[in-house]
Amino acid sequence: MGVFQKYKKKSKDGGDIIGKNGKPMRKGAWFVQYPNSRDSVTGRIKYTTMFGSHSKKKAEKLFRAKTDAFHEFEQFGVSVDSEMTFSELMDWGLNQEVMKAKTSAGDDKARTKHLKNYFENRIAIQVTPLEVDNFRRVMIKTISSKTKKPFSGSSVNKMVSLARRIYYLGIDQGIVKLNPFSRRGAFKEEPKGQYILDHEFWKIHKNLRAYLKPVILLGYLTGMRKSEILDLTWDRVNLKEGYVDLTPDDTKTNEPRRIYFNSIKILKNIFIEAAKKGQKNQNFVFTKEDGNPIPKNYIYNMFQQACEKVGIRPYRLHDLRHTFNTNMLKAGVDQTVTMKLTGHKTNAMFLRYSHIDNEMGELAMGKLNNFLEKMNNGSFQSA
Repeated sequence: MGVFQKYKKKSKDGGDIIGKNGKPMRKGAWFVQYPNSRDSVTGRIKYTTMFGSHSKKKAEKLFRAKTDAFHEFEQFGVSVDSEMTFSELMDWGLNQEVMKAKTSAGDDKARTKHLKNYFENRIAIQVTPLEVDNFRRVMIKTISSKTKKPFSGSSVNKMVSLARRIYYLGIDQGIVKLNPFSRRGAFKEEPKGQYILDHEFWKIHKNLRAYLKPVILLGYLTGMRKSEILDLTWDRVNLKEGYVDLTPDDTKTNEPRRIYFNSIKILKNIFIEAAKKGQKNQNFVFTKEDGNPIPKNYIYNMFQQACEKVGIRPYRLHDLRHTFNTNMLKAGVDQTVTMKLTGHKTNAMFLRYSHIDNEMGELAMGKLNNFLEKMNNGSFQSA
């Protein structure tokens, strides 16, 4: 068992060439012989011989990997796959049910393309933390074909996070032993969200196609995510009681959420009109005129075009969620209640979706002025 060169060096007359150690000298590729299995009857270890490399160092590395995999299988009942490539691991991960159930499954496929292009056919277990850091640095200088700009820190963080999760799934399955993507630094994410002024929203809304108007309005008035709206089915809507029940399968956070709509007439009418216009046996609440589902990318493009048509800066569809969060804050709704309605788990995430405009800023400073006036018995301004 070990690493050896299989072929002996031959002299011109066909005899073995003897080295200084008195043994035949060898040439050519290096082979490895490693423990592969155990006989179920005798309990004896069975060995396998295979081509290693023309480099002794690489052959030794392969030998250690194969030997470690055997001992790990003996101890834990799993065996590390020393030949699976990075691309194969990514494909395997995306095919797992827990990954396919994610609301971002479609986005994950696009992210893996960039990961696979960089790491190509690298063996999964050989990817190092340094290579991951190099990947991060390269990607923030790489031009995105979609935005025509370098990838943002947020986008790169999501790529690294995706690979990290798949590697952890691989560890659970015994495919890999270590995760080179774990505990890697993350780029500071600059807040992208914008607050859409009310008069701007209605200008955008007016220039949308008829079947898109209720979709956009629902996002503006409830803060629901794009996928939560476009994938909404009638079995989630209770018209009589006036609420939408999202299940864990419907939300990004995998937690159920209830959205109420009875208190706002225009919001309730969205569902009433959708029910009237819906075709027989139509499952989705919102569809195109022909009854087919609304493509997610299509609605994004239409929203951008409506912004351009009325001469308003190009808002993102997700800015509707930021706007709802901020409007709830301005309306004086308790933060805990808003977080329940939007599905935000942490205070930090809630704050990322809340924006202070001039009105809120002036109101806050006015309250400070009143407080200081009271503290100074009305003489604060003349101090």
